[in-house]
Order: sequence, then C-alpha cells, then structure tokens
Amino acid sequence: MVSLAHRKIVYISCLQADSMINQAQLFKKLLEQKGYRAIFKSAIATHELHQDDVIGAIYFQLATINFLSNAIITQLLSKKPVVIYVTLEGIPTKGNVLHTNMNRCEFVAVSNFVRECLENAGLRVRRVVHHAIDWELCGKMIQQNQWQRRELENIAKDKVKFLVVARDDPRKNLKGLAEAMEILNNKGYKDKYVVFLITDDSAKTKFNNITNAVILRKFGGAPYELILGYMSASDYLIHPSFCEGFGLPILEANACGVPVIHVDAPPMNEFSSADFNFLFNYIEKQPVKANLYQYWIFHLFTPRMLAEMIAYAIDVYENCKDEYEEYRIKAREHTKDWDYKVKYLELLRELRITPLGFEMIGYDEIKEVKDELKVKRKKKRRKK
Repeated sequence: MVSLAHRKIVYISCLQADSMINQAQLFKKLLEQKGYRAIFKSAIATHELHQDDVIGAIYFQLATINFLSNAIITQLLSKKPVVIYVTLEGIPTKGNVLHTNMNRCEFVAVSNFVRECLENAGLRVRRVVHHAIDWELCGKMIQQNQWQRRELENIAKDKVKFLVVARDDPRKNLKGLAEAMEILNNKGYKDKYVVFLITDDSAKTKFNNITNAVILRKFGGAPYELILGYMSASDYLIHPSFCEGFGLPILEANACGVPVIHVDAPPMNEFSSADFNFLFNYIEKQPVKANLYQYWIFHLFTPRMLAEMIAYAIDVYENCKDEYEEYRIKAREHTKDWDYKVKYLELLRELRITPLGFEMIGYDEIKEVKDELKVKRKKKRRKK
C-alpha cells in the first residue's frame, strides 16, 4: 500500500458553483480509489505540473474566457495532460473567443448540447463526458432519509410532495412555476399537493400568495447528502428550467428513485426519458444575450403547460400507484450507467490513467521512445 504522501498527484481547479464542486468531489473520490492524490487549487501554476510526482490537472469550469485564463495557459504550456471539462448554457459570443487562445485549446464538454454550442463558436471539443452521480450513496439516502421525510410529511400530511432545487435566476423559471401553481390552485388542486423549494431568499416574493409553496432551505452551500435526502423523501422533483448546460438535479433525483417533471429539451433529454419522467414539449428555442461571454439558449414553454404536467403527475400518484412505483424503479435503474465509477473513467483516460489505475505512456516517454528509434535508424544506415 503506497502512503498518501508518496502517491502521484492530480491537481483539480473548480468553478465555485455547487453542482461543479460536487462533481469535482466525485472525481476526487475516484482518483483516490485508484491510488492517486487529488489536490484542489484555485489556480494551477505551470511549474507545478513539472514536478515528477504530478500526473496532470483537470479544470471543472464554465466555458467563458473570464473563467478559463488559467486553464488555457496550463494546457498550452504543459507537456502533461491538462483536461478542461466545461459546461455552458448557450453559444459563446465572438468577443469571448476572438483575440483569446480559446481556439487553440481542446475541451471536454458535459453534454452534446454544450459540444454543439462550442463547435458553433469555432472551438474544439475532444469528447463529451456527462456529469455523474454516486449511485450507491443515492441508494443509501433512500433508506436513511427518515428525518427529511418526517419534516416534509409534517407539513404536507397525505398530499403529494414536490421538490424544486434551483436558484432564483431567469434561466430556472421560478416565476413560471409560481404562475403554474396559481393555475392549478384555481382549478381546485390546492389541497392535493405541496411544492417544497430549496432556493434563494429572493424567490420568496414570487410565492408570497401561494400557501402550498414552502421554502425549505437557502440554495447553495448545503451538504450533498442533505439535498439527496430531500430528493429521496419527495414524490416528484419539478425542474422548471428554460436553460441548462446539463440539468444535474434531474439525474440526481432519478438516482434516488424519484420521477422528474421537466421540458423535453437538450441537454436534459440526453439522459432523461419519458419511460420514467414526465416530459412536455417546448414551444420555441430562443437565444438570450446573457453577458459579454455567451448567449443563453432558452427552450420556452408556458406556465399552463407546466401546470398540466404537474396535474397529470398528481393523478398518477393518487390513482395509479403501480404505475408510479414502476416509474420509481425504472428511474433508479436507468441511472446506474451514470455512476461516477463508470462515467468518470472517461475523464481518467483524458489524464492518461487506465481504468485499473495505471498511467498510460505520456509525452516524455513518447519522446524517449522516438529518440531511441532515431538512434537505431542511424546505426542501421551506418552499417549499410
């Protein structure tokens, strides 16, 4: 057994967003299981990658130049593998790409949607690696969520329990969710369901007059296990978002055996399915200027469309218990292939680490082999 101090090192630099931090932590766990040390750094200096005990580096980042300057420098200047694993919610602006070195880099995208957006901006994508979940941990949370379940049941009693995990941001469409709930409540559904939210304090004003909307906790900074516990204690997750780079709460809820209501749009439909989730179509796709760095791609739908799908989910839960339980089983089983021990093997390969934990031949070794072959060829010529 190699001591921790003598293990080879992989540096990790991560965007300060809960979803990316959780993903980086899963990759760290995989690296340690393979016998490597993972060290988190806000920025990685090129000279640090020259150390003999360092394998390479990986960045979990947003694909905009204001977040990528350090990653670009290390990938272009280091002989060791530097993986830039990125998300994006739309198409990079010309100002984001022109007069930068982004077009000299190669990226790994979190979804085919992100890949398409980057390539439309003239950027190079090596491959797509979807985000991952800890399938075993999600299974444990189904069994160990007693206090979260009691908390929800004390409020909801025998009503259908919906959960929303989202920031108060135009992309996440909480305003549309509030309007959908008003439509449902006016149709007599008010006493049939409760929507619990993990969101920002600013969202309270959107739900002030909706008594069956309950804000549980503030979004951001909550332990990963706590969020999974609330997901597994709920009957459904509602993901009302217009715009995503991936849509991780959908995958996490499914891994907890919880069906999800969401729009049938990329990138969510890359890993979701109507076989166990409640999907509805969008009306149109619309680019929205977000900032200097990207145009968000909104997949628009009306509050009424969302309300109709929530009503249908309530009906299935109340009147078709066997069908609902089948959705739960299918959802959990489907996510096995997104377990981090399976999915993030692809990121290991990008760092030239085999699934068994061995290092693949790297740049320095290739150079040595080439030099040896040159010497041998010269010797053969002299003999002739």
